[in-house]
Amino acid sequence: MVVLPANKWRALGMAMMVKAGVSKEDAKTITDILVTGSLAGIDSHGVRNFPVFSRKSKRNIKVIRDRAATALLDPGETPGPVYATYAMQKAIAKAKKYGVGVVSVTGGDWVTNLFCYVLMAARSDMIGYAFVRTGPAGAPWGGTKAVFGTNPIGVAFPAGRTDPIVLDFATTIVSQGQTRSFSLKGLPMPAGWFIDGEGNPMGEQYVKPEDWEKFVTEHPLLPFGTYKGYGIGVTVELMAGALNLVGTGSNSKANNGLTTIAIDVGSFVSIKDFKKEVDRYTKEVTSVPPRKGFDEVLLPGGREFKIMKERKKNGIPVDETSWKDISEKCRELGVDLKKYT
Repeated sequence: MVVLPANKWRALGMAMMVKAGVSKEDAKTITDILVTGSLAGIDSHGVRNFPVFSRKSKRNIKVIRDRAATALLDPGETPGPVYATYAMQKAIAKAKKYGVGVVSVTGGDWVTNLFCYVLMAARSDMIGYAFVRTGPAGAPWGGTKAVFGTNPIGVAFPAGRTDPIVLDFATTIVSQGQTRSFSLKGLPMPAGWFIDGEGNPMGEQYVKPEDWEKFVTEHPLLPFGTYKGYGIGVTVELMAGALNLVGTGSNSKANNGLTTIAIDVGSFVSIKDFKKEVDRYTKEVTSVPPRKGFDEVLLPGGREFKIMKERKKNGIPVDETSWKDISEKCRELGVDLKKYT
């Protein structure tokens, strides 16, 4: 395990991406998204992915359709965190003018965690939504073949004196990134995550990092919450795959389709009163006595903000395999890793 403070990770990420041919502006956006993800404990979508984005890229977002409160974008070859940030910023700008902004993207690069994008809206006194359809990874409830993606959804609500309420989750039982984390840490995939070729839930599985990609390709994930999670996964597929004609299921132009939504709270009620009610609700929920086996009651995002406070103080860890990948990429790029450790 390697642990570095957030400022070191930011400097390293910037150095790697700029050296690879990413503009300083875009390198900063990508680095901020990945470091914030790791600060929040979303390690599968955090700094370990520096090598993934350390490649020559350019921003060439095209606006296909732009109306009062909506827009449709083509990201071209723009890195995922860059076009996703742009989409949410555009949705927020529209919401400030029209009360709501909806921006959909016709598919492109991996956008990583949704936590950061919906939090952007909450920090702007907006309610933020983000939907992403991904390539087939999960089986429909009752089925044996992967036809829909991990299809994550993110939602964030602004608060006053308390932390924003932020929800970011895959609609399969777990994200593929989390299964990769288990593999990298030498932990077994828990029973009931995957099914075999006949649709039978699989028991505990140890998967070596070098075998992980083959394993997840051949074994579909189950939806979370049985048929209810499956229904939400289908909803995301349509919100971020049909709305922009990226495609759904096996009929897709790209693995990732994105739709972002920002809702201006002030268009409905006083933002001060709204935040006061969110704070009151937060206190009510978190004051509930925890049941056996739990230390406390948290709201969505509560765990992430607790981890964020701890990691800002003690640093962000990364597993040895991922550190090796980062080190090898630095050697390839000619980045002196010693400057950042």
